[in-house]
Amino acid sequence: GRGINGSVAVHQDVSGNAKERIEALGIAVGCGYLYETTFEKETYSDLVGERGVLMGMVQGAFKAQYDVLRAQGHSPSEAFNETCEEATQSLYPLIGANGMDWMYANCSTTAQRGALDWYPKFEKALKPVFQELYDEVKNGNECRRSIEINSKPDYKESLEKELDVLRESEMWRAGV
Repeated sequence: GRGINGSVAVHQDVSGNAKERIEALGIAVGCGYLYETTFEKETYSDLVGERGVLMGMVQGAFKAQYDVLRAQGHSPSEAFNETCEEATQSLYPLIGANGMDWMYANCSTTAQRGALDWYPKFEKALKPVFQELYDEVKNGNECRRSIEINSKPDYKESLEKELDVLRESEMWRAGV
């Protein structure tokens, strides 16, 4: 399927068929991928994922690369294309459909060599950030911070201001 992914967790199985039933339910509602977990692990991985490679890290990486390209004299449209457009519109769908190994095997030799040489440096730079993030999720600080901020009476207005900064940034406006 192509639907949203679903996690499967069975804490107690009185009938002996709980896992089979929940997997059938996931398929019935159109889950694109089902994986087994626990409530606790799903909570941690979901929060880390949202803040990491699903959104937060992606925005941070896009912004860092875009800013470097702009500082080196590249136009907004070129910097946007090489940072956001190719990733989201061309490469990510291919990686999703075929896997990262396929991507490496089917790109130019300069892209292969560069990516293979640089990904360990990115991994080394990012791993401590992801460990800090996981620790903040596991010790409850991330949840407490989210609840505190999201509970403020002016949360929606504050959120809109933060989103306006993104929406009105040169990088995202270059892609409009």
